[in-house]
Amino acid sequence: MLQNKISIGYLYVVLATLAFSHVYVFSKAALNEISLPLFLFVMCAVGFVVNLAILVFKGGLSKLANVPHSMWWIFPTLGFLEIFTVFTFYASVNAISEPAVNGFLGNMFPIFTTVLGIIFLKERFSKLESIGVIVVFCGAILTSYSGSLSWNSFFIPGVGLVVLNCLGAATATVIVRAKVNNLSPEILSFNRVFWLLIFFTGWILVAGTPLVLSNKALLNTVLAALLDPVLAILLVYKAYRVIEASRGTIIQSTRGVMIIPISFLVFGTLPMVHQVIGGLIAMAGVIIIGVGQYSLMHKTK
Repeated sequence: MLQNKISIGYLYVVLATLAFSHVYVFSKAALNEISLPLFLFVMCAVGFVVNLAILVFKGGLSKLANVPHSMWWIFPTLGFLEIFTVFTFYASVNAISEPAVNGFLGNMFPIFTTVLGIIFLKERFSKLESIGVIVVFCGAILTSYSGSLSWNSFFIPGVGLVVLNCLGAATATVIVRAKVNNLSPEILSFNRVFWLLIFFTGWILVAGTPLVLSNKALLNTVLAALLDPVLAILLVYKAYRVIEASRGTIIQSTRGVMIIPISFLVFGTLPMVHQVIGGLIAMAGVIIIGVGQYSLMHKTK
């Protein structure tokens, strides 16, 4: 029975990784046509409606009402972090021309997760993990190299946004890791999109953004919404209830590779050779971190 649950957990992570890989491409296609605030508003509106339907169908409203008041602080806290994370993520997608490069750079996420886990969750840190962190860092630098040795233009545009995104996502992950057994995936996913919709609705109202977009842009935005605020997030939350985060992280590190064929089919472009090499190095670093975490976890049992 336990083995079946673990297998299902792995399946959840694989499907979530595939979903995230498509998000990079569909969101990039939409952002090539419409502004960032309009994209985020439409995406979150679709995500809110679908997540609300799932919450009602799964009886989540009664579960939400039964959440102890002492835990309600987690909702706006995660909401703030998700606003920061989602904004920086899609801003980086908008800024970086090649989606696969963005996916490779996302492998910096385990570095922040590891460090924050040590600081706040008092998790142990192995020598193997430290090697993995260094490998990921080296791979990320190579991937983000623009081809110029000038300090002002050494990195491609958008790298700073990816770093901020990984930091915000890691912070949210550490909080969820500590509380995910007490709150259902449906509640966490709905809370995420609830705060996102409030913020991005306010943004387009203040900015006076016209609600005008082509059918193609609408389709790409809806697809991104169904994959990100709905499917991928729910799958990740469900997966981490039955398997270790270290195992899931290893699988998720492959999303950069998964993005390449999808991006080529849609845009007809490929990342530069040194970016692919850097991405593969970073992916190897994530695997090393994951193996180190797994080994340490089982040594302490």
